[in-house]
Amino acid sequence: MPQSAAITALRAPERHADPHAVLTQTIAALKPFQMYVDICSETDSAESWIGRDELYMPDSAPLSDLIARFTAKGFAPNKRAASASLLLRIGWAGGLQIASYLVCRRVPYLRDYALRFGAHTGLNGLFVKEARFVEQGLDTDASALREHLLQSLVDVAEPIVAAQHAWSHFSRHALWAMVTSSWAGQFAAVARQMGSSELGIREARETFALSPEIARAAPELYDVRFEDLACTCQKRSACCLYFKSPGRNFCASCPILPKEERLE
Repeated sequence: MPQSAAITALRAPERHADPHAVLTQTIAALKPFQMYVDICSETDSAESWIGRDELYMPDSAPLSDLIARFTAKGFAPNKRAASASLLLRIGWAGGLQIASYLVCRRVPYLRDYALRFGAHTGLNGLFVKEARFVEQGLDTDASALREHLLQSLVDVAEPIVAAQHAWSHFSRHALWAMVTSSWAGQFAAVARQMGSSELGIREARETFALSPEIARAAPELYDVRFEDLACTCQKRSACCLYFKSPGRNFCASCPILPKEERLE
C-alpha cells in the first residue's frame, strides 16, 4: 500500500522487555479519559470483532455486512458515502495513540488489532492484540515522538483508505478528510479533559503538518464559546455526503455550509 507523502518510515524499537505490560499500563492510565471507544488488550466478549486484515476487504464479510448496515441506517446512500462513514469511524480508533501521546508521552504502534461496531454502527471497541511502544526520553525526543504519533496513526488508516478508494472511487483527499476529522475530535476531547483546549488544537495542527497529504485533508479547528461553555469545532476539508440520504441534514462541520449557518 502507498504511504502518505513525506511521512518518514519510523518504526517502534523492539527493546521493551514486556510490551504487553506497557500496553496494559497505558490502557489503565487512559481509563479516566472519555475517548468514546472502549479499549482493551484482552476480551472474552461474544460480540463480533472485525480484524485488521478484514478491514481491507470491503466486498467480503464481515466488513461488507457492516457497510450494508450503514445503508440500512441511512448513512450510506452510495458507495462513496459508505466509505466516508467507515473512515470517520476508523479515525476514532486513533484515540488510543493520541491519548497515549498526550497523557503518557508514549506512542503505541498497533501490530495487530480488531474493531467492534455497535448496533447503531458507531465504533465502540478497540481490541489491541499486539503493540510496540516509543517513549519520550527513553527512545526519542519530543519532536520525534510527534512524528512517531503520525506514523502510528497512518499505519492503521492508510491500508483502509487505499482499499476504500479502490472500492468506492471516493478521492483519497476526501477519505483522509474523514480520518483527520475524527483524529482532530480525539485531540480536542482528550486535551480538554486535561484542562487545555488550546493544547489539543496546537498538537493536532503540528501533527497534521508533518505530511502534505494529511495537512491538506485536515479540518480547520476553532473554539466556540457561549457563557461558561466552550467546544472545539471544525470545518472539514471535504463533505461526508451524509446529506444525500433521505431526510438527512448537513453536518455542523460540513464545508458546504456558509460560515454563519455552521456557527449557528
